[in-house]
Amino acid sequence: MIEPPDFPATRGAALERALAAYAALAELGESVEDEWTYVTALAAAGRARMAAVAGRDPGRPLDPVAGTAVVAAATEIARISDPHRAIDWLSTFPAVVELALGGPPAAGPGAVGSSAAAGGPGTPGGPSPVPGDR
Repeated sequence: MIEPPDFPATRGAALERALAAYAALAELGESVEDEWTYVTALAAAGRARMAAVAGRDPGRPLDPVAGTAVVAAATEIARISDPHRAIDWLSTFPAVVELALGGPPAAGPGAVGSSAAAGGPGTPGGPSPVPGDR
């Protein structure tokens, strides 16, 4: 009989799983000597991004779909053997984990391209959200 994978039950457990996979990825990327400083800074930023999302309520039960996504992404990065490809994934993997755990969208408040950054409705210099409200 095939055993089902051990999926994380909480946001904190998902974070632990993601950070363990991410550490192995960072170690592989650090093997590129000329990129060591960049890789360590990128890995630190990625760990912080994932912790910020999962750390908001680490004991909260995790939706099984989100747990599946984190496990699938961690499994996928574990297959990477090329250090340069690992470096590419150091910035991608945290975004996948953020998305799975319900993090803010990439174009959140103040992001380039958001209505706030572009002077959208309700922002200083942007159009009024209510006609005649100026």
